[in-house]
Formats: sequence, C-alpha cells, structure tokens
Amino acid sequence: MKGNSVDFSSAKALILLLSLCLSAYPQAPNKQQLASEVRSEFLDAWRGYKKYAWGHDDLKPLSKTYHDWYAQPLLMTPVDALDTMILMGFKDEATDTKTYIIQNLSFDKDKAILNEMAA
Repeated sequence: MKGNSVDFSSAKALILLLSLCLSAYPQAPNKQQLASEVRSEFLDAWRGYKKYAWGHDDLKPLSKTYHDWYAQPLLMTPVDALDTMILMGFKDEATDTKTYIIQNLSFDKDKAILNEMAA
C-alpha cells in the first residue's frame, strides 16, 4: 500500500487462482446421460456375446470365440446377465434369454467341481 492507494494485485491473483481451481473441479455428471451410456455399453457387450458365444459360458472377446467350463455349458453369462437385463428394462432380451435358459440349462448331470483356486 502506497499512501492512500491499495494494491489489489495479490487479491486479483488469489481470485484468479481460485476461479481456475473451481473451473477444474469436475462437474456432477448428468445421471440420466450416464445411465443411458451404461445401458448402451451393456447392449454392445451382450450383442457381442450373442454373436460369438451364444449358448456357451463365456465370450473370449479378443479371439471372438467362447469358453465353456465343462463339456456341456452351464450358460454362466446368460444366467448372470438375466437380472441385469430385467433391471435395465431390456424386456425382449430378457425374455429371449430366460426362454433359452429354461430350454437348455439342466442341473441333472453329475459333475466333478474342480477348485482351481485352491491349487
């Protein structure tokens, strides 16, 4: 401060710094847009599974092939994805998947369960 004048340069620098910090702070995401993106990504993944691994346990996305844990698939992916389809409102996909599971999944076979994690 010189005489009666006030030096505001440090106050201006502080205001500039604070405004830059606030502008860099991430904005709250639009929840509806985010939900729409999640639904879209789910459908993309599901379509990949149906195209390359339908009726099998898992999709191997890099080779565009499938993997089954046993000689007869346990339909792990369709069983796991069914409730997600229902919750996301994909009624047609859920109906098709439920029908496929009912017609093709059977627990009437003896299988030895190998715990690979214990080894």
